[in-house]
Amino acid sequence: MKQFTTSALLLFIVLLTGSCKKIPVIEVTNAIISFKMDGVYKEAKGIKNVFAVYVKEEKIIQVIGNLSGGQSIGITIADFHGVGEYTVADEQFLGSFNVSEDAMTVLGTEGKVKITQFTEGKSIKGEFQFKGETLNIRIGEGDNPDQLPAEIKTFSEGKFEAKVTAYTGPLME
Repeated sequence: MKQFTTSALLLFIVLLTGSCKKIPVIEVTNAIISFKMDGVYKEAKGIKNVFAVYVKEEKIIQVIGNLSGGQSIGITIADFHGVGEYTVADEQFLGSFNVSEDAMTVLGTEGKVKITQFTEGKSIKGEFQFKGETLNIRIGEGDNPDQLPAEIKTFSEGKFEAKVTAYTGPLME
Protein backbone atom coordinates (compact mmCIF):
# COMPACT_ATOMS: atom_id res chain seq x y z
CA MET A 1 0.00 0.00 0.00
CA LYS A 2 2.90 2.36 0.78
CA GLN A 3 4.35 1.77 -2.69
CA PHE A 4 0.95 2.47 -4.29
CA THR A 5 0.58 5.75 -2.32
CA THR A 6 4.08 6.82 -3.30
CA SER A 7 3.44 5.95 -6.96
CA ALA A 8 0.09 7.76 -6.93
CA LEU A 9 1.65 10.83 -5.31
CA LEU A 10 4.49 10.81 -7.86
CA LEU A 11 1.98 10.46 -10.73
CA PHE A 12 -0.08 13.34 -9.28
CA ILE A 13 3.00 15.59 -9.09
CA VAL A 14 4.01 14.72 -12.68
CA LEU A 15 0.49 15.41 -13.97
CA LEU A 16 0.20 18.61 -11.98
CA THR A 17 3.50 20.07 -13.14
CA GLY A 18 3.10 18.80 -16.71
CA SER A 19 -0.34 20.34 -17.12
CA CYS A 20 0.66 23.82 -15.98
CA LYS A 21 0.80 26.32 -18.80
CA LYS A 22 4.07 28.05 -19.21
CA ILE A 23 3.81 31.77 -18.67
CA PRO A 24 5.17 33.57 -21.71
CA VAL A 25 8.08 35.92 -21.13
CA ILE A 26 7.31 39.31 -22.59
CA GLU A 27 10.26 41.51 -23.35
CA VAL A 28 9.40 45.07 -22.53
CA THR A 29 11.01 47.56 -24.84
CA ASN A 30 11.17 51.15 -23.69
CA ALA A 31 11.54 52.71 -27.12
CA ILE A 32 13.95 55.58 -26.46
CA ILE A 33 17.03 57.17 -27.93
CA SER A 34 18.95 59.86 -26.06
CA PHE A 35 22.24 61.66 -26.61
CA LYS A 36 24.04 64.95 -26.31
CA MET A 37 24.89 66.90 -29.45
CA ASP A 38 27.61 69.42 -28.66
CA GLY A 39 26.60 69.13 -25.01
CA VAL A 40 22.86 69.72 -25.59
CA TYR A 41 20.63 66.84 -24.44
CA LYS A 42 18.20 65.41 -27.00
CA GLU A 43 15.83 62.46 -26.89
CA ALA A 44 12.96 60.72 -28.62
CA LYS A 45 10.55 58.31 -26.99
CA GLY A 46 7.82 55.90 -28.05
CA ILE A 47 7.54 53.15 -30.64
CA LYS A 48 6.34 55.58 -33.31
CA ASN A 49 9.45 57.74 -32.89
CA VAL A 50 12.14 55.15 -32.09
CA PHE A 51 12.43 51.89 -33.98
CA ALA A 52 14.90 49.56 -35.67
CA VAL A 53 14.77 47.87 -39.06
CA TYR A 54 16.81 44.71 -39.63
CA VAL A 55 17.65 43.38 -43.09
CA LYS A 56 19.07 39.97 -42.22
CA GLU A 57 19.99 38.97 -45.78
CA GLU A 58 22.14 42.08 -46.15
CA LYS A 59 23.39 42.03 -42.51
CA ILE A 60 22.27 45.63 -41.98
CA ILE A 61 20.37 47.12 -39.05
CA GLN A 62 19.32 50.72 -38.60
CA VAL A 63 18.02 52.37 -35.43
CA ILE A 64 16.00 55.50 -36.19
CA GLY A 65 14.94 58.24 -33.80
CA ASN A 66 12.53 60.98 -34.84
CA LEU A 67 12.95 63.98 -32.56
CA SER A 68 10.91 67.15 -32.33
CA GLY A 69 11.50 70.04 -34.71
CA GLY A 70 12.00 67.88 -37.80
CA GLN A 71 15.19 66.36 -36.41
CA SER A 72 16.14 62.70 -36.80
CA ILE A 73 19.08 60.49 -35.94
CA GLY A 74 20.10 57.24 -37.57
CA ILE A 75 22.48 54.58 -36.33
CA THR A 76 23.29 52.23 -39.22
CA ILE A 77 25.38 49.09 -38.79
CA ALA A 78 26.68 47.07 -41.73
CA ASP A 79 27.97 43.50 -41.38
CA PHE A 80 25.75 43.22 -38.31
CA HIS A 81 26.33 40.11 -36.21
CA GLY A 82 24.54 40.98 -32.96
CA VAL A 83 26.06 41.99 -29.63
CA GLY A 84 29.44 43.69 -30.03
CA GLU A 85 31.20 46.91 -30.99
CA TYR A 86 31.17 48.51 -34.44
CA THR A 87 33.24 51.49 -35.61
CA VAL A 88 33.25 54.11 -38.34
CA ALA A 89 36.93 53.30 -39.02
CA ASP A 90 36.03 49.71 -39.95
CA GLU A 91 33.17 50.99 -42.13
CA GLN A 92 30.69 49.01 -40.05
CA PHE A 93 28.91 51.94 -38.39
CA LEU A 94 27.49 55.19 -39.69
CA GLY A 95 25.90 57.80 -37.49
CA SER A 96 23.76 60.46 -39.13
CA PHE A 97 21.69 63.39 -37.91
CA ASN A 98 19.26 65.41 -40.02
CA VAL A 99 17.41 68.67 -39.54
CA SER A 100 14.82 68.94 -42.28
CA GLU A 101 13.96 72.62 -41.88
CA ASP A 102 17.62 73.68 -42.12
CA ALA A 103 18.46 71.12 -44.83
CA MET A 104 21.41 70.11 -42.64
CA THR A 105 22.82 66.60 -42.42
CA VAL A 106 25.64 65.41 -40.21
CA LEU A 107 27.52 62.26 -41.22
CA GLY A 108 29.77 60.51 -38.76
CA THR A 109 33.47 60.61 -39.58
CA GLU A 110 34.66 58.81 -36.44
CA GLY A 111 33.03 56.98 -33.58
CA LYS A 112 31.55 53.71 -32.42
CA VAL A 113 28.38 51.95 -31.39
CA LYS A 114 28.20 49.12 -28.86
CA ILE A 115 25.27 46.72 -29.02
CA THR A 116 24.66 45.41 -25.50
CA GLN A 117 21.50 43.36 -26.19
CA PHE A 118 19.91 42.02 -29.36
CA THR A 119 17.01 39.63 -29.80
CA GLU A 120 16.17 39.09 -33.46
CA GLY A 121 12.65 40.22 -34.27
CA LYS A 122 12.19 41.72 -30.81
CA SER A 123 14.59 44.33 -29.46
CA ILE A 124 17.97 46.01 -29.60
CA LYS A 125 19.78 48.04 -26.98
CA GLY A 126 23.09 49.89 -27.13
CA GLU A 127 25.29 52.91 -26.69
CA PHE A 128 26.98 55.21 -29.21
CA GLN A 129 29.21 58.20 -29.70
CA PHE A 130 30.50 59.85 -32.83
CA LYS A 131 31.79 63.03 -34.40
CA GLY A 132 30.54 64.16 -37.74
CA GLU A 133 30.75 66.88 -40.34
CA THR A 134 27.79 68.88 -41.54
CA LEU A 135 26.66 68.74 -45.12
CA ASN A 136 24.65 71.90 -45.70
CA ILE A 137 22.45 71.68 -48.76
CA ARG A 138 20.95 74.98 -49.80
CA ILE A 139 18.53 74.31 -52.63
CA GLY A 140 17.63 77.33 -54.73
CA GLU A 141 20.15 79.67 -53.13
CA GLY A 142 22.81 79.19 -55.78
CA ASP A 143 25.41 78.06 -53.26
CA ASN A 144 27.66 75.14 -53.99
CA PRO A 145 27.31 72.75 -50.98
CA ASP A 146 30.98 71.86 -51.31
CA GLN A 147 31.96 75.49 -50.73
CA LEU A 148 29.96 75.92 -47.52
CA PRO A 149 32.10 75.50 -44.41
CA ALA A 150 31.62 72.17 -42.66
CA GLU A 151 31.02 72.21 -38.93
CA ILE A 152 32.09 69.42 -36.60
CA LYS A 153 29.31 68.09 -34.35
CA THR A 154 29.99 65.81 -31.37
CA PHE A 155 27.44 63.19 -30.31
CA SER A 156 28.12 61.80 -26.83
CA GLU A 157 26.43 59.75 -24.11
CA GLY A 158 24.18 58.14 -26.71
CA LYS A 159 21.88 55.32 -25.62
CA PHE A 160 19.02 53.57 -27.35
CA GLU A 161 16.51 50.79 -26.94
CA ALA A 162 14.09 49.91 -29.71
CA LYS A 163 11.77 47.29 -31.10
CA VAL A 164 13.27 45.46 -34.09
CA THR A 165 11.24 44.90 -37.25
CA ALA A 166 12.56 42.50 -39.89
CA TYR A 167 12.58 43.72 -43.48
CA THR A 168 12.48 41.02 -46.12
CA GLY A 169 11.98 42.93 -49.37
CA PRO A 170 14.66 44.00 -51.84
CA LEU A 171 16.79 46.98 -50.90
CA MET A 172 17.23 48.13 -54.49
CA GLU A 173 15.90 46.99 -57.80
